Amino acid sequence: MKSKKTVVIIAFGIICIAIFINLLKKDLWDVNEELLKEEVLSTGHSVERINLLDVTPFDWDVVYSFEPYTPKDDIYETVGYKWDTISETVNEGMNQIVFLKDGKVVCHLYGYPENNGYGISFESKNYKDAGYMLNIKDGLNFQVERSDSVVYLRN
Repeated sequence: MKSKKTVVIIAFGIICIAIFINLLKKDLWDVNEELLKEEVLSTGHSVERINLLDVTPFDWDVVYSFEPYTPKDDIYETVGYKWDTISETVNEGMNQIVFLKDGKVVCHLYGYPENNGYGISFESKNYKDAGYMLNIKDGLNFQVERSDSVVYLRN
């Protein structure tokens, strides 16, 4: 009887540990956003132009920039699926940037550049549904601008 109780307690403990580990595990798009931030912020002060490929330490083939106030359902429709509980940008100057690889989200940048430490903004001739789109084959040269401690990449 005692051994059954011990087995149940051990099994319950293992299940609790597995659940706890999954709660701490970050999604791929969050991990890649942190890597992107590190790369952008480490851009040398003498650099005036940079290719977006040089600061994205993950594979991607399409990136979208959504305008402020774009409803999240429009973003999901443009991207092709619901990948996370996202928030709509609620003010001018906020970033809502989504990188995709083979139709799957691999990086999501959201918020004010002043809060994130960096920002990316672009417009392109490719406007799809609710956002501007750049393809990895497009011209990806961005102007590097600095204001206080914030790094901006603008095309």
